[in-house]
Amino acid sequence: MVHLVKKKIKGNVYLYLEETARINGKPTRIWQRYLGPESKIKEQAALQLEPEFTVRTVNFGLPVALMQIVKELELIEIINHCTNKRSQGLSVGHYVVLAAINRCVKPTSKAKLKCWFENTALFEEFPPIETYLDSMAYRNHFKYITPEVIEAIELRISEKLIKEFKVSMDTFFYDPTNFFTYINPKEEAILPRHGHSKEGRSTLNLIGLALFCTADGGIPIFQEIYPGNVQDARLFKEQFPNFCNKLEKLGIDADDACLVFDKGNISRAVFERIKASGIHFVCSIRPSTQKKYSHLKSSDFPLKMLPNGKKIGVLEFEEPVHGSNYRLLVVYNPSLQSWQEKNLKKKLEKKITSVHDWFKKRLNKNKWREPAAVAAKIRSLLGAKNFLELIDFKVSGTFGKVKYSIAIDDKALTSKVDSLGKTFLLSNHPTLSPFELAWLYRQQYTVERAFKYIKSPSLLSVRPIYHWTDESIRGHLFTCVLGLLLLMLLVRKIQRGFKKMSLFEIVEYLSEIDLALVRYKGSRKVIKKIVEISPEARELSEFLKLTDFI
Repeated sequence: MVHLVKKKIKGNVYLYLEETARINGKPTRIWQRYLGPESKIKEQAALQLEPEFTVRTVNFGLPVALMQIVKELELIEIINHCTNKRSQGLSVGHYVVLAAINRCVKPTSKAKLKCWFENTALFEEFPPIETYLDSMAYRNHFKYITPEVIEAIELRISEKLIKEFKVSMDTFFYDPTNFFTYINPKEEAILPRHGHSKEGRSTLNLIGLALFCTADGGIPIFQEIYPGNVQDARLFKEQFPNFCNKLEKLGIDADDACLVFDKGNISRAVFERIKASGIHFVCSIRPSTQKKYSHLKSSDFPLKMLPNGKKIGVLEFEEPVHGSNYRLLVVYNPSLQSWQEKNLKKKLEKKITSVHDWFKKRLNKNKWREPAAVAAKIRSLLGAKNFLELIDFKVSGTFGKVKYSIAIDDKALTSKVDSLGKTFLLSNHPTLSPFELAWLYRQQYTVERAFKYIKSPSLLSVRPIYHWTDESIRGHLFTCVLGLLLLMLLVRKIQRGFKKMSLFEIVEYLSEIDLALVRYKGSRKVIKKIVEISPEARELSEFLKLTDFI
């Protein structure tokens, strides 16, 4: 028979379940199981009889995955070491990392950051927040994020990337951009300025951001936040020596590094500094400076398949630039040629339509009764020389009876199209083949894609910028770039150890993963359970071992 047995040990009552039987005329215990303290059993019985509970879900997948990267990188410790702020509430590292993760998960204003934080699983990863977590708190802490501190943090992070993450630092991509803002900055602010907006919003104040990203993973390692009225070539001229100094501090020999940048950043001074540094480079140059190669036709280029499955042709020449000879690569791209041909035809047709529209109600009226005047006006409407060469028109008739005909010159157009599709690259790299250099430059999209992520309204979302002082603007942009750093390291980790997935796929699957917190009435224990998710999100969660954080 099974019995419930009480045992009193040191004043506490414990319950056991046991079975006894009579064997050889004597009562004998067959087995015994410990159930627990009597008080706890009563509590559990009450819960089973009155199962009143509350369920709360918090965002779990993406915040925790990014927090994994933060811990591996020791990012909070690095920021705290470089800012050297006395211990007082949350540290600068905690403030900055929390804002960076927020930019990756659900970008919000600093005033709404606490509300977002309390609805994520990050509350177990941060110390208790006993101070305010609002915009004023961030303004007070952003003053510690000076350009010198940012540089020190970048160097510490880069050292960690090399030693712990094994990120290759042999090839870098550089590009600047700017962001339009709606702010009216304070008079002493230097960063917001009117300049050439790359998004066509030159009437607004601009803020510039330049990035150096690694070819290995597209990881931003160096940044420069600069006034919006600084021209690209001038900025690069100033930044290039700083870049070389940072490489030296990391123990990277300039002779072993390669820098890729586009034609908007080149100048005589830059080439002189590149030559003095010994660094290898690949850059594009303007086609208008290489008209002597315009005679090259598509048939002159043997085509070869790129790693992405597209075909290009490359011819190499030697070109003197600012006193030195460099490798000039003429790259033929059939896809670019097709796109240029389509646009050229549209422009020619638009020009012809403009001629017809002009003379629809004017021909043989007033001054347009004269054949010479009509011919002169047609030439004026067609404008540029290249249009005049590709459009054939004739004016005939006498005074008051003028006629004209106009059409695309198919023979001239065919010859012109055959010379399209070319881009020009310059390099001093001694070992890479022309085809390898062309493929390397194509990967310049890595840094351009980084700006796409930063400007995305649903991802890092640098805009809107709710800051009016230089130190706050700098701190805000710094957290956005740190968010990009965390995302790219996460993508690199997944692509190398799991499978090829895009950043947006990773964000989508991890955003599915919420954590349910179940609390029963009368119990302090919290039951944690992952909500139902898709198979893809479950596989990704298992790879990242997210359940270890529950």
